Amino acid sequence: MTDVAGSSACYNCGTPLTGPFCASCGQKARPLDPTVHDFLHDFSHEMLHVDGRIFRSIRKLLISPGFLTREQFQGRRAHWISPIRLYLIFSLAYFAISSFAAARALPPLTTPDNDPDTIFGMQLLGFDSEHAFREAVAEATAHWGPRAMFVLVPVLAWLVGYAWRRGQRNYPQHLYCALHVHAAWFAIAALIVLVGLRAPSSVRENLDTIPMVYGFVYVVLTFRVAYGGTVGQSIVRAAAVLVAYYLVVALVAVAIALAVILGQGRAAETAFQTSPAITFASRALVEVGVQEHRCERERLDRAIADPPGRSKIAGR
Repeated sequence: MTDVAGSSACYNCGTPLTGPFCASCGQKARPLDPTVHDFLHDFSHEMLHVDGRIFRSIRKLLISPGFLTREQFQGRRAHWISPIRLYLIFSLAYFAISSFAAARALPPLTTPDNDPDTIFGMQLLGFDSEHAFREAVAEATAHWGPRAMFVLVPVLAWLVGYAWRRGQRNYPQHLYCALHVHAAWFAIAALIVLVGLRAPSSVRENLDTIPMVYGFVYVVLTFRVAYGGTVGQSIVRAAAVLVAYYLVVALVAVAIALAVILGQGRAAETAFQTSPAITFASRALVEVGVQEHRCERERLDRAIADPPGRSKIAGR
């Protein structure tokens, strides 16, 4: 049989052709000397064509919790994109959006950036100002966040496997579930960040509860659909899994924060240790600075409390 390309065999592997695609390697039968029409068709296809599986998979992921995981369990994978691809799409989208919005979304700590106590506290931690501290936290989150969350996927898979240890699923199947759950979490979190950029402050204050509620309901429905548990079993096991998982996430977040602070402290310590004389002098200056700062604050407090005293100070 001769195909549209004018050859009876695949140019890639030599298998006899029975249609427009090779039955062995999947390569499309194309002529060796394509026309301009062939070139333009290939160009438009590669540039404009979007695999319909992407939209179908995203829709099912977000509005049908557990459906894609059950499809993976039952071996029906041809119509859906892989769990790891869904995870990568939405995790990259979330961290990209979060990095863009970090400077606007991250609130001040507790006091104005020019407050003397805040400045002095940041300097003791090795930062010039609260703004520098916030930038360091945002940079660390953007740098370590994706890595940490990717490592936490197997943790969630293990917790899910432990919760359903009497079932017939193995650990890789629980990994499929964990990837789908994380992908859905990242999708809703990215949407919330985008809405928060444009929403008024009164609305932003209530947005943080949406991912928490959505995440819990999503895991409950996933357990119900993919693992076949009852409603009561799904709720209890989802609550236990998420409590344990959030504790692990909190520990990882604390570790990242400590890495930011200690990393800055090590840089300052390295500068201190360039020579014994500089080390001694630097530490002495720090102690003197602390004492002077306290004295200055006490003097200002007395001046504010005693108007005549404040007038004398102004007269001087």
